[in-house]
Amino acid sequence: MDRWQQLQHDIGVFTDKTFGESTPEAKALHLSEEAKEAAADPQDIIEWADCQILLLDGLRKAGFTTEDLYQAVLRKMEINKTRKWGEKDENGIVRHVKEKAA
Repeated sequence: MDRWQQLQHDIGVFTDKTFGESTPEAKALHLSEEAKEAAADPQDIIEWADCQILLLDGLRKAGFTTEDLYQAVLRKMEINKTRKWGEKDENGIVRHVKEKAA
């Protein structure tokens, strides 16, 4: 087991014991709250750690491993490399240009 798999396992043991049953949807909703906290204080690495904990546990609850995530990130990066990107918005966010259906 690599260190990311071990971390995901350890997080799962802790969260199941401490918080009981939950769903991947609940983890994703909680992650969105923690992401707002990270956005409010991006220099606080503990807020980013909260996001990572929830991401790994949500993945586990959805039946995915860290290797599944790694492979999905590789696939998604290939998609992103082919996209057209717009300008930064007022918050500094750049989104891909939506393709119009033919």
